Amino acid sequence: MQELLKKISVRELRLLMLGVGATVMALLVTALVVPNLKALQSVRKEIQLLEATARDGRELELQLDQQHASIAELRYRLDGDMANLPVRQVEAYIIGRLQRVSWDNDIELLSVEPATGERIQIFQELLFNVQLAGRYEDLYRWLLEMREDLGYVVVKEYRVSRSDDEDEDPKLMASLSLASYRAVE
Repeated sequence: MQELLKKISVRELRLLMLGVGATVMALLVTALVVPNLKALQSVRKEIQLLEATARDGRELELQLDQQHASIAELRYRLDGDMANLPVRQVEAYIIGRLQRVSWDNDIELLSVEPATGERIQIFQELLFNVQLAGRYEDLYRWLLEMREDLGYVVVKEYRVSRSDDEDEDPKLMASLSLASYRAVE
């Protein structure tokens, strides 16, 4: 080994030592620094993922709240205030609302006959055969207010006939068949 060292010049020895030092340095960087950099990048990605998940979680919570409100609105449109009432109370509720709408619009509510309709898929139909008397404009307002007040009740049949011979503003008789639908449990 000493003979080999005697043959190598000082310049070559310096270059050799520099090469060995650079190789050792490269090995140390590769062994110690690169795994730490990869771990740091991995942690940064996880933090970004967690932040996105937290943000998405809030957005998801807002979307769920909107969907719950939408479901509540649809349930109200389907059943109105009578969603949890038994059938007999539903009948009384609708008859009471029809009477109030009739009083508000100067309409005579002559009769209301509840009846059971047919079953349509998961819904049971409740029918109300209604007889009314009043002027054309009053009947029109009655229908508009009934739609707003009992929007979940559908006019299934509608017949109008004259009950007097006045030419200006005749009194009309209206026969309606109203249907309400309830989910069968």
